[in-house]
Amino acid sequence: MVCTGRFFFALFSLFRYSISIGLLERPLVIGLFWGAFTGDYTTSLYIAIFFELFWLDLIPVGTFIPPHLTAATFSALSLTTYFGLDHPARIMGVLFASMPLAWLGTKVEAALRERERGSYNQLLTWVRNPESPNLPGALILRSLSRTFVMSWLTFFIAILMLKYLLQAIFTLYPGLLVSVDIKWAHLWVAATLGGLMALRLKRAYVVLATGVFLFVLFAFWNRF
Repeated sequence: MVCTGRFFFALFSLFRYSISIGLLERPLVIGLFWGAFTGDYTTSLYIAIFFELFWLDLIPVGTFIPPHLTAATFSALSLTTYFGLDHPARIMGVLFASMPLAWLGTKVEAALRERERGSYNQLLTWVRNPESPNLPGALILRSLSRTFVMSWLTFFIAILMLKYLLQAIFTLYPGLLVSVDIKWAHLWVAATLGGLMALRLKRAYVVLATGVFLFVLFAFWNRF
């Protein structure tokens, strides 16, 4: 048991210096794998670049839980593929509709962390009186299983609701956003404004809000 524990400790310690597991959840990596899965590298990477730029500065540090980039990126990629979208203006609607899933993922993760306090107390009790050698492994397995089930179920329900919502909108308004002259370059420039959030200054937030407002105003200028 001890030798096995040493082996896995040494194995996963390599990730600290050799491979960063956190990079696997970045939008660019998700977009690359999605492009390989669907064969549409161009649209997949374009969407991934948008989310990568928008949340470039938000990384997990300490107790801070950043937006769930995987949920928002995967939602946008899957819905874009499902509806067969290729026009940047229509994809823009999917991007904005998928963003709340990043916030939802953060709430789910925070709730799961709060739930694990009971397991932590059990582990402290076990350290003082280690009667069962299998308790730590059982706690880890239960935590992983709970996280997998809750994350999958929440994401499935959320993306299913988005699917029916967007399907209804596209059916009622088939020409919605198509006439807006939006290109991927415009979306990327708008996404780079998210870098101002890294400054943590109120003036930067004012500039960001103003830039978003002007972007939306000019985007819909031709529709009025």
